[in-house]
Amino acid sequence: MSKDRKITDIAKQVIDDEVEALIGLKNYIDDCFEEIVNVICECKGRLIFTGIGKSGHISKKISATLSSTGTSSFFMHSTEAFHGDLGMIQSDDIVVAISYSGETEDLLKTIPIIKKLGCSVIGVSGNDKSTLSKISDYHQLIKVEKEACPLDLAPTSSATATLVWGDALAISLMNKKDFKPEDFAKSHPGGTLGKRLLLSAKDVMVSGDEMPIINYDELSKDVIKIISEKGIGATFVKDQDGMVIGLITDGDIRRAIDKSNYFFDMTAQDFMSKDFISVTVDDLASECLKIMAEKKIGCLAVMKDKALVGIINQKDLVKLGI
Repeated sequence: MSKDRKITDIAKQVIDDEVEALIGLKNYIDDCFEEIVNVICECKGRLIFTGIGKSGHISKKISATLSSTGTSSFFMHSTEAFHGDLGMIQSDDIVVAISYSGETEDLLKTIPIIKKLGCSVIGVSGNDKSTLSKISDYHQLIKVEKEACPLDLAPTSSATATLVWGDALAISLMNKKDFKPEDFAKSHPGGTLGKRLLLSAKDVMVSGDEMPIINYDELSKDVIKIISEKGIGATFVKDQDGMVIGLITDGDIRRAIDKSNYFFDMTAQDFMSKDFISVTVDDLASECLKIMAEKKIGCLAVMKDKALVGIINQKDLVKLGI
């Protein structure tokens, strides 16, 4: 038990050390940070992150966050850059070079070449007197008092602080660019938010032969048959001109059977509901689901110019994760 307590104490100390590093990070969010945000915001090209080792991993994550929040970005390994990948860089790009020591050799030797290409360089290090700081056009200092590593060697607190700095950069740029949920959805079309903000009724409706629809004078047994075949739990009813005049659900059938001894002599128009709720093809699927939940119904008619063009089934929307 004492060993377990020691392990938990160590773990808690690591968390405390890293929290302290993050609190200290706020001291470095100053005019220099604002200048970096403004420079990136005005960039006509892409934002390219580079680094080696843990700094490389952090760079990849920051780049991915920026790309998904409205700032075009990718990662370039510093060593690979010196062996051909520099060809990916264009003159209107900005390169963000991350090295906590600011003295990483493979990273430093790429900087002069990058600058000759016409790119601006933003250096990120824990030493404002480092070589990286001196040769960069802009420099972000991220200094921690100590690493969470008991040997003060493995990048722990410094890596966490740099990662959080990247999040601060991304969110600041989102605010500067007035990045909206709709913009986020465009880069996350497969996610829940993307589906809610991008998918419309026409994207999720069934149409054509898949729609359950029956003539007003069809017998009740035919109504049951088409509802069973189409699997939506309902069918729409059309008149002699092909216009939709009503809706029959499983519930309507049960109520008709309860009320009449002659159910199988009845036609669709005898027990259909004349009132049904419809949406347009451009209405968001998320709004359609909201309507169905509020009205406690399982499907909606999708109308265009007073004609039925599709049917939305609540179960389909739930399956899509909307």
